[in-house]
Amino acid sequence: YNNEAFPKYMQTAGKISVFASIIGLAVFLFAFMVDVGQQEIQRVSAQTATTSLTVLNTPPVFTVFPYEVTPSSTTTPTNSGDNVTWSAIGTDSNGAPYFLLICSTNASPTAVAASGPGNLGSAPPVCGGGIQWAVSTGTVSGTVATAATSTVEFADDAATLFAESNNWYAWVCDDDPTQPACNPVPSQGLYATSSSPFNMNSRPVLTSAPSPAGVDPSSTLTFTTVSTDPDTVDAPDNLSIVVCNSNTDYDINTNTCATDFIASTSAPTTANASAATTTPSVAQDGSYPAYVYLIDEHGHEALANPIQADYVINNVAPRVLGSDIVLNGGNPLQLTNPGGETTGFTLDFLVSDANSCSNASAGDEIIGFEVAIYRSGIGTSTPVTGCSPANGSYNPNFCYESSQPTSYWNLNCTASSTSCTADGIDDTQLFECTFPLWFLADPTDPAFVTPPFEAENWLAAVAGGDDNFATSSLVASAIGVELESAAALDLVTAEIPYGALAPGDNTPLLSATTTVLNIGNTGLDQELDGSAMCPPFVSTSSDCSLLPNSTIFTSSQQFAASEVAYGSGTALPTTTSNGLNAAEVELNVNKTTSTSTPNPGDTYWGIAVPSAVTIAGAYTGLNTFYQVVAEAIDW
Repeated sequence: YNNEAFPKYMQTAGKISVFASIIGLAVFLFAFMVDVGQQEIQRVSAQTATTSLTVLNTPPVFTVFPYEVTPSSTTTPTNSGDNVTWSAIGTDSNGAPYFLLICSTNASPTAVAASGPGNLGSAPPVCGGGIQWAVSTGTVSGTVATAATSTVEFADDAATLFAESNNWYAWVCDDDPTQPACNPVPSQGLYATSSSPFNMNSRPVLTSAPSPAGVDPSSTLTFTTVSTDPDTVDAPDNLSIVVCNSNTDYDINTNTCATDFIASTSAPTTANASAATTTPSVAQDGSYPAYVYLIDEHGHEALANPIQADYVINNVAPRVLGSDIVLNGGNPLQLTNPGGETTGFTLDFLVSDANSCSNASAGDEIIGFEVAIYRSGIGTSTPVTGCSPANGSYNPNFCYESSQPTSYWNLNCTASSTSCTADGIDDTQLFECTFPLWFLADPTDPAFVTPPFEAENWLAAVAGGDDNFATSSLVASAIGVELESAAALDLVTAEIPYGALAPGDNTPLLSATTTVLNIGNTGLDQELDGSAMCPPFVSTSSDCSLLPNSTIFTSSQQFAASEVAYGSGTALPTTTSNGLNAAEVELNVNKTTSTSTPNPGDTYWGIAVPSAVTIAGAYTGLNTFYQVVAEAIDW
């Protein structure tokens, strides 16, 4: 069947016979069927052929642009050794997992194909150049991906890898097994504080930290360093140091010492940081540990931390205050042993030491002392210099000092067992002393006459010594005490031998003598009284009958300070009922100045035997000698 030929078929159809028509009809039907097979019937019985087309993989895209999880900028850099972490959200049109890739340049990265459809998310991409800062693990499409630097890699010894300021470029990539792809245009973040670049803060450099020079208690202790910081972006980092008493107490999170803090920088600097503190007012002498830590303004520690820089507290001399010296409890000094030493006087004093009263070994820090007990007016412009253990100026009249052996002056001092607490912060030690004074110690009281030293008093001076042989200067007590006058005599002559006289006769001269020794601390005169003489005399005039023929009355005896004629002396007064009717003789014995040789004084005696005496025999009586303080001019 052919449309184009159709007219020809029509033209021949009327010329055939019936048979031919039948035959023609059959042919027509056959031809019709063939044509319909092509046009119609063929549709029912056709063969099939498959079609094919390759649709290319499309890369993931950012749906949340990348950012630094902890912003890393010039003001908040990332310390070396810490991580820089990035996050973003990528979405893949095929729902495949994706990778977040961070590179140092914008060179196109290389996406890596997974080994098969079942291993998607296992083949991370690689940067096309520069440094690959980080790549995430395979991440579900549409969720947050995180990539971070390696803490091990990001360290101080990687200075060539990490600059102070570092650009970064981010891609999202898949690992399609056939055609892996990354988004074509990288992102550097869109956020003011967490976009490219990131900043690395290098550790400061601590080169040295020398031990400070020794210091005293209550002094400035300064720690110095040789220190720098390599960072220069914007401005050099400020540096400071923290000094701890141990190397285990430093906290890297707070940059402080929890309990062993010594000092820290008060004014940060860009190089050679230092720190100062004031040492305690009481501190035991010796060496103390110190550890110096260097930190920059971002809290980053030096790799050399800590450097040990031990310091020394110097030994200082003890000190004594005049108000801490108490002589004899503030009471007058009274001499009660004529010719000898009066014992039992007291001296109490405190010695203070800024190194504490106990040393680092829990022993005594204050172990020695020097003492002087003296009359205030001696010496030169500074009275203490006239009586000092340093110059051995002992003199029993006015200066008692502790350099002398006990045979000269037996000063006995004991440290109080309860005064010093061995805790390193108690700085005082109490000493309690007893001492004697000789009988000739100069008096300063105006009790009887105005003595030469009435304007003065007695003081104590003390110096303290420590276990390093450091000694303070002598310091005088703030309050003095009087030493009282104590006149005393010792009658050497036990008998006045007048010899033998007839009644009515007398000794031409006052030639019999008695000797007294001045065993007190003043110039010496004496007063005398006596009793009548008679043969049966035992102890007092009452033993005598007082009858003229057997009594030589008291007034018959005369005395003088020198040998004069009888009649020129002073008559011995008659004893009254209380025995105090005495007459003075001006012996004018100077004050004794030697403990072994008291000054002597002689009294001259004479007697007359009344004519009325008729009974012969040995007449005896008793005269009494009283010490009297001489006038000051006679001392």
